[in-house]
Amino acid sequence: MKVRIEVEGNTLEIETEEGITIDQILEQIGVLPSTVLVTYGEKIVPHSTVIKSDVELGTIIVSSGG
Repeated sequence: MKVRIEVEGNTLEIETEEGITIDQILEQIGVLPSTVLVTYGEKIVPHSTVIKSDVELGTIIVSSGG
């Protein structure tokens, strides 16, 4: 199964097994899950979402400060 995910303007593509979660995808590409929101189309999806087929995802960087 192919997963394409855009992170900071770069599109990464990984081959993975069906049933992987978004959290696991982020870990595979070296992105800390707490630093991004993941989008599918124009909707934000939970990191616990299970991916069952080829998909294109986007990310929104979460920044915090004080």
